[in-house]
Amino acid sequence: MKEKSGVETQYRLDQYLQLALGISRKEAGKAIRNRWVNVNDVLVTQRDFKVTEQDKIEVDDEVITYSSKKRYFMLHKPKGYVSSHRHDGHISLFRLLDENEDVETLHIAGRLDADTTGMVLITDDGQWSHRIMRPGHNNDEESDVAKTYEIKLARPMTDEMISQLEAGVELRGDELLTKPAIVERLEDHSEKMIRLTITEGRYHQVKRMLAAVGNHVEDLHRMQIGHLTLDGLAEGEYRALTDEEVEGF
Repeated sequence: MKEKSGVETQYRLDQYLQLALGISRKEAGKAIRNRWVNVNDVLVTQRDFKVTEQDKIEVDDEVITYSSKKRYFMLHKPKGYVSSHRHDGHISLFRLLDENEDVETLHIAGRLDADTTGMVLITDDGQWSHRIMRPGHNNDEESDVAKTYEIKLARPMTDEMISQLEAGVELRGDELLTKPAIVERLEDHSEKMIRLTITEGRYHQVKRMLAAVGNHVEDLHRMQIGHLTLDGLAEGEYRALTDEEVEGF
């Protein structure tokens, strides 16, 4: 975005983060204060630091952008790919996108571990991804976006484990219990296969939840986010979302 004079519009850094990520100015200031923000590969800790849309701005090692034209993709992530622009010993899943895409300005709405498969949403719309992966932004539980996983466990899923997950469990290091989950044993499978639906996005939440009830995740696959399913998309493939799919969040 440029002013009519052709001069690039300048923003305070906290204002830019607010616009790009759909967060409050207070949350933006916290990110800057906690040393999570780089501008043109340099750490910046001043909230009033001036930036433009042409600057490279990273939050927690992910490039963020603010622009009127947005892109939205769904990708079926295979194992062995990392949800980052950096390789970190594995291949970046952004390598699965066509080379003609300007991938450096895209980020992931809800990362998956390298050993996890399934749905990943990719966009350059920070406010949209914030709505999806930071549920309850209006303190309204009905606004939470559900994420559904198919899970292979190390041990059979007992009724007691299911009851605990459906009531909410305490995760190590967290003060609040998890919100109630929906747990379903998969028919025609062993008792080690379940489908789990949650409405939060805490760090490694699914694996930590199963560990909290005395089990262990061996394979994890995200099959659905909100109203979106993989819809026949093969591993490694991706497609653009329709306007209706985007507006559904």
